[in-house]
Amino acid sequence: MMNDLCQEKHRRINDCFDTQNKRLNNHSERIDKLEQFRSGTEVEIRNLIEQIKGLVATIKWGTGIVITSLIGFFI
Repeated sequence: MMNDLCQEKHRRINDCFDTQNKRLNNHSERIDKLEQFRSGTEVEIRNLIEQIKGLVATIKWGTGIVITSLIGFFI
């Protein structure tokens, strides 16, 4: 009787360990996916920053040309 009780307790404990192990593996997979997504978004953000820098330079050149044209027109 006592041996059966011990075996049942061990079976339940092993079931709990299996459940926890599955949860940990699932969380590990989810963390890996999040890290991959994050690295992808970091690359996209870097590309956007470079594009914005180019646009700012274009706007500066355009502003300079407009101001120079206005000064030349009035002189």
